[in-house]
Amino acid sequence: MSGAAELRPASRATLLALSLGHGCADLCSGALFALLPFLVVERHYSYAAVGVFALAAGLAHALVQPLAGAHGDRGEARWLLSFGLVLAGLGIAAVGVMTSYPLTLLAVAACTAGVAIYHPEGARWARRAAGSRVTANMSVFSLGGPVGYALGPLLVAAVLSPLGLKGTVVIALVPFAAASAVAVALRRFRKRPLVQHGPHQRVQLLDSEWWPFSCLVAMFAVVSGVTTGLLTFVPLYLIEARNASPAAGNVMASLLLAAAVGGTVLGGIAAQRFGRRLVLLAPQFVLVPAIALVPSVGYAAMVPLLIIIGIAMNANVSVALVLAQEYLPARMGLASGLLVGLCSGVGGLIVVALGLLGDAAGSASVIYATAAMPVVVAAFASLLPRPAAAPPETVWSLRV
Repeated sequence: MSGAAELRPASRATLLALSLGHGCADLCSGALFALLPFLVVERHYSYAAVGVFALAAGLAHALVQPLAGAHGDRGEARWLLSFGLVLAGLGIAAVGVMTSYPLTLLAVAACTAGVAIYHPEGARWARRAAGSRVTANMSVFSLGGPVGYALGPLLVAAVLSPLGLKGTVVIALVPFAAASAVAVALRRFRKRPLVQHGPHQRVQLLDSEWWPFSCLVAMFAVVSGVTTGLLTFVPLYLIEARNASPAAGNVMASLLLAAAVGGTVLGGIAAQRFGRRLVLLAPQFVLVPAIALVPSVGYAAMVPLLIIIGIAMNANVSVALVLAQEYLPARMGLASGLLVGLCSGVGGLIVVALGLLGDAAGSASVIYATAAMPVVVAAFASLLPRPAAAPPETVWSLRV
């Protein structure tokens, strides 16, 4: 990275390109989850086998993201962005082409590793392109993730219906195109002149706050378990308990993820106006009863319920990313990598446990177990202090 006091002016075009790349990377992740019902139906995998897919994805995130983030902290590594997108595309293509379980598992890991490589470096460059309006502009980058997740299942349904599992090769074209767009945008951004930016220098000189960061990681690990569990098992619950088709299950997954897009925007607005602590805590107490109601309602009534769940489950995502960078202001790549990567690994372990529970006690038990986890999220969130590196205008607690 360049000197702490030197930054390029904010670039909305660069932010949009990075958000596009973020969306296409997470589209691959969303497509992976959307493929699970097709794999269960066509290849007869068990809940536990599906859980191992989630574990492989989580471990790839946990191992690769911190390494990619730490590498980027030592110097500019923008090549990781295009490389990650290309690897994600190759992995998603191979998932549908490979026929053996071990090779399919390897393809899942490769796809997720590519997604993991993109995230920490993408977040770092997004912060650089954000200029002085960090909170508002970082939400532009964060927005790409849930949009991509939401489009992933829809793209899978549209492509696999006529082409079958081998249609994943077509899906790979999306991240390939995004890799080119991101490379061009960053090349242009780096040509912009540097300017002095004193507040950024002050932030870079602050010490790392490891204890609050550890609480944030623990909180977000459970958040990842809730999100991954819902995306994995709500469609499977509909197939098993309601005799729905895989396509119908994917429609609900897309609805959940589309609502998450709104949650990202609303969460950022609420955090700016009413305080970050409120956004960290309040949605969790909405999630508990909402998730617990899922097995009790019909397919039509599930639509508004999943909209509420999707909004609440993603309300704190952009806030958590900004907090991670502020708790470790001199190690933003490592902070982003640990937050998303390590938490995805723990989330994968949680989903494996949920899968074993589902095999033993039925799919409804998985939903009820997931409904209890937001209480743990709220407990960790209540321990988080205001970061020393937070901008002076940051609203932390609700002002009455």
